[in-house]
Amino acid sequence: MLKLAAILDRICVWAARFAGILLLVLTAVIIYDVIGRRFFNTGSVALQELEWHLHGAIAVLGFGYAYTRDGHVRIDIFHQNFSNAFKMKLEIAGVILLITPFLLIVFWYGFDFTHRSFIRGEGSSGGLGLDNRWIIKSAVPVSVLLALAGAWSVALRAIAVLRGVRETAFNEGELWKS
Repeated sequence: MLKLAAILDRICVWAARFAGILLLVLTAVIIYDVIGRRFFNTGSVALQELEWHLHGAIAVLGFGYAYTRDGHVRIDIFHQNFSNAFKMKLEIAGVILLITPFLLIVFWYGFDFTHRSFIRGEGSSGGLGLDNRWIIKSAVPVSVLLALAGAWSVALRAIAVLRGVRETAFNEGELWKS
């Protein structure tokens, strides 16, 4: 179980690292765009759309990683008073009953959203921007899969702890600390 959790966690880490590389690419694109517009009078709709696409991809590629590092929103007023065992049971129940069904629905519609864009050959509405709009729309189902990987990594680790595996053997997030 911990091996599967570690694999899922590694996938989330790789996606977050890729987002970090995209952040460097985004920085270079913005610098190029600003210098071009300021000094050479070369504005581009496609370049500005690329900036937005990169920004969107960077944001969603970190969902799974954030979940595995306990970087998501909680209602800490209640959560801080719970025992670790109860927190883990609550986490497992949340992953199974809330997160997974919700994300599967989002994946279904996100995949359809992307597929329709691909079939239609959707591009920028003005014709001056980027073609292949399906590429950025594919960030929706990809981010859902990463969020599911992160959530199930955490749930599997919680199950392992509740079954008696030593917490410090794999602890990354605040959820597992005493």
